[in-house]
Amino acid sequence: MNKTRIQNLLKKINFLEAEIEIQKQILFAIPSDNTEEMEHTIRGIAEKKKKIEQLREQIRETDPEEYNKILVFEDVLQQFKQLAEEKGFQHIEGGNNAEQCSLNLKDGSQVDCLIKAADSKGDWTIITMDGEIQQFDEKLVADKPDLQPLQ
Repeated sequence: MNKTRIQNLLKKINFLEAEIEIQKQILFAIPSDNTEEMEHTIRGIAEKKKKIEQLREQIRETDPEEYNKILVFEDVLQQFKQLAEEKGFQHIEGGNNAEQCSLNLKDGSQVDCLIKAADSKGDWTIITMDGEIQQFDEKLVADKPDLQPLQ
């Protein structure tokens, strides 16, 4: 029951985050002399952020352990984004409901992951199922990335 409730709360958060991104794009498109519309949009963004914090608090109250896991993954995603900027990933893949994400190593082993990315040298960075970032030299990895520049 708690798992379903938390999933529903996370869906609401994702929806609100998507709305915020749309509102930010709208904000940038508003002419600078239309301060009233800009203020209205900024207030809307602030309200959505406040609602997200309320939903996060509901998750914390419902299942503190799951809430802490969410915090770990949010932190690791920020680290991954920073690495993406530094390394200039050329290939990124992630798992979904139909397909598991994994990195195949030359020794025959496989590392399950949530996201895997390769840089221009063929080195790999993954986020593990436990929310850790691991990096692999291309010499250790059997997978070959499609090294076309990301659009």
